[in-house]
This record gives sequence, C-alpha cells and structure tokens, in this order.
Amino acid sequence: MKRAFLFWRSNIIMTLLLGTVLCITGCGQGMSGADGVADSAEASAEGSAKESADVSAGERKAPLPASVSENAGVTMLADSLDHALVRQVDTDRSRILLYSETAGKSYILSYDSATTIQDKYGQELVAGQLESGDMVYAAFVKDEHLAKGFWLDPDMEKKENVQRFTLHIASSTMEIADEPYSLAAGCPVLSGGELLELADINESDTLTAVGVGKDIRALVISRGHGYVRLIGGEAFEDGFVEFGQNVIRKVEKDALYVVPEGQYKMTISKGEDEGVKDIEVKANEEIEVDVSDILTEKDKTGKIIFTITPENALLKIDDEQRDKAQPVELCYGIHKIEASAEGYRSVTQYIRVGSEMANLSIDLEEQSEQGDAAADSAKATVSGNETVYSAGEEGEYRVYIDGPAQAELYVDDIYIGVVPASFAKKSGRHTISLRRDGFVNRSYTLEIDNGQNDNHYSFSSLKPSASATTDADLAQSALSSLLSGGLGVSFD
Repeated sequence: MKRAFLFWRSNIIMTLLLGTVLCITGCGQGMSGADGVADSAEASAEGSAKESADVSAGERKAPLPASVSENAGVTMLADSLDHALVRQVDTDRSRILLYSETAGKSYILSYDSATTIQDKYGQELVAGQLESGDMVYAAFVKDEHLAKGFWLDPDMEKKENVQRFTLHIASSTMEIADEPYSLAAGCPVLSGGELLELADINESDTLTAVGVGKDIRALVISRGHGYVRLIGGEAFEDGFVEFGQNVIRKVEKDALYVVPEGQYKMTISKGEDEGVKDIEVKANEEIEVDVSDILTEKDKTGKIIFTITPENALLKIDDEQRDKAQPVELCYGIHKIEASAEGYRSVTQYIRVGSEMANLSIDLEEQSEQGDAAADSAKATVSGNETVYSAGEEGEYRVYIDGPAQAELYVDDIYIGVVPASFAKKSGRHTISLRRDGFVNRSYTLEIDNGQNDNHYSFSSLKPSASATTDADLAQSALSSLLSGGLGVSFD
C-alpha cells in the first residue's frame, strides 16, 4: 500500500504520493563505477534520467519511520524525498554527496544550520557524524538543492571491520565469517567517496557491510590496498618478502605486490640473509622500496619442534624431506613447510624462523570424497602465496586480458606482460592488477571458472595520475556548474 508523505508549504497542504518519479538531471553517467570518474559538468548537464523514487517500492515495504513523518515542521519547505546512501560528507563546504538507491544516480545536496540530522532513534546529529554507506531518508528543496532533513534508516544494520569474507559476483552473494548474505542488485561499493564495482574489492581489503538483515545494500572499503615494487632485490629473488605478520610473498622479478594499506616493518629474506625496512602503504598508491642497501643477518639458526597428526605424516621443508621426530634446525628467515599423509589433505604453509626455539603443531584433515582436488584447494587456501602461473604447455586453456592496451598485467602479484596478454587458466579467485606509467594502478578480483574453454576479459581505461581525483572530488569541484546547468533531483 502506498503511503503519503505530507509537506506544508505557504500554508497550503500538499500530499505527495511516494510513487512519483525522481528526475535526476546533471549527474548523467557521471558516477560510473566502471571508470570511477565523473563526467564534466557540461556532459552532466546534458544527461537526464527518470527513475522511480518510490522509497517504499521494490523490496522495501516498510512505512516511513516516525522520525520522518512526525517532522512536519522541518519538512514544511521541502518538496522532495529520497532514500539514498551517503557517499561523502564535505563539512568544509556543507555539502553531502548521495547515491539514490532507486535511481542508481548520484547527486549533491547542501545543508545549513537549519537542516535537521537525526539518527535512527531520533537523536540529533551533526553532518560530520554521517558516514560513507549510511542509509538515509533525505528531504530537500529540489530547485535549491538544499537539504531540510536527513534521517538514518532505522532498519539499517552495519557489520564493521569485515576481513573474513568471500564474494560471489556472478550469483550476487557473499559470505561473512561463513554466514551467507545476498547482495542487492547493483550493490554499490564505496571507497573514500568513490563509487566502485564489486570486482574492485581485493581479498586483502577490510569492509563495512551495510544493509537490512541478510540483504547487503552497500559495501564500504574501510581499509583498502596499495602496491609495493622492490628495487635492487635481485639478490633476494626466490626468497620471501613479508609485510607485517600476515602477508608473505615470494620475491619474483618485476613483481608488483598488492598490500593492505598501513605501516609495516617489511622483512625481506633469502636463506641466511635478511633485512628490515619501515614502509607505509597508502590506498591505491604505488611505492618503490630500494632493498639494495639492506644489512643482513647471517649464521643465525633456530630449532623447530614439530607435532604432526597423524603420526605417519611426512614432513618436507623447502622441498626437502626432514625427520619430524627430532628438532629441525633452520636458518633465520622464511621457510616452506609441507605435511602430507595418505588419506589426509596435504597442508602447505610458510613460517618465519626468528627465535632459538619454537613449537609448531599441524593437524591434517581427513580427505573428503573430492579427493586430490580438495587437497589442492586446501593447500592453496593455507598457503595463499604460491605462484600458480607458468608459461604453460601447448594446447592448455588460457585467460586473455584484451584491455586496456599498453597496461602492465600482474596476476596474484606476478608480472605476466603488457596488455593484450594471456596466462594459463587456473580456476578460482585471483587478483588482476593493471599498471602503466603516468596512470593510477587498478586491481580487480576475478572468479575464473573450471570450464574447458578460454576466457576473455577487458577492463576500463586507467585514470591519468595527473587527474587522479575521485569522482566525488570531481563532483564537488563541478558543483557550481552543475547547479547552474540544472542538476535537478525532484518529484515531477
């Protein structure tokens, strides 16, 4: 049943049915998640799209919250209402960039000291307390682009600091800590106000999931990823580089490492040689770390006492069979540990030896009906660091990256070549990174099927680094032109 939202204006009572149409002109295609770049003000002014703005339509059948419907005094000068996501709040300019869920478009509203902002309990907030991804009701004057009130959706739920997740883009689902969730159609991904796509999310990112119940309406990248390139690391090739305690990668020639943003003590090692450097990784930025001057520690060793279940399991260290019944002496640094037993899933993981004595317990799981395929899956899940790409054999199936041309292609950190390029097909989830001098790096997550066929992908053009601002920044800088050009968000 459609519900009426009452506005009072010039002492005349007007009843606006929520089934009317939201007309967004000016934004056009300016917030394209494919390119992540806003169109110019001129191009935006030319665009016009009319979409349903019935905030109670579609999947949402709940009535308007009391905090909205009871604020007739606040909304008396408003003539428009929308259910939207907060993309970015600019407190310096008193402007909020919003994304209309129903229209799938972005627009900007100004606010002032008279604008009411309330949480889901009706408590007063200031604009700076609104966060990216918040679901809000926005009442505003369409011709002035001035907000009269923002109310947080009382049904909104947030899951913050999400690090353990699995995205299934094809089926529009995801798991968070093994719990299944559905993704709303066109589920927006927000990062620093920029509008991205699901494929832009890297498994190393930290997310905030916003939605209602098991329905996720938006994903916010609260901690993104950057890129690290090693300079002068020839002496460490086939060794290991460690970012903090959780990210360990092989040192490969020309590799580009995707690393969560943050400050790290980066450790690089090969055999007895090891060194440490302090680095800072910033979201979407690439840094070069010169390791040619690293001081090394030599001749230090530590002993590891292994406890492996079952007892008949075999132990390999750095591809060499070892006796697990006795403490194993290893040089300081990173070592590959493999444990296997007939009827059990093999486990491969990397450990860092940095003390005189340590204990390591490994419990192998009994093999499932899936057999060796399950074992291979478990191995990949545990290690997460092995190179799975090679030149390949004649006649194998391949994955072709057709665009953008001239970009360097990296698959799971490993350099493949210059686009157009291809690599041996390996089913599963993989990180595709694209790089080109003078442009901003971009990473995507691909789920490659196990079909007996080749796959082709083409990605959007990279942004020139000289204009590497987010689409939110561009929308803000073009505000005056957009307003004069007729950025209209209204009920017609």
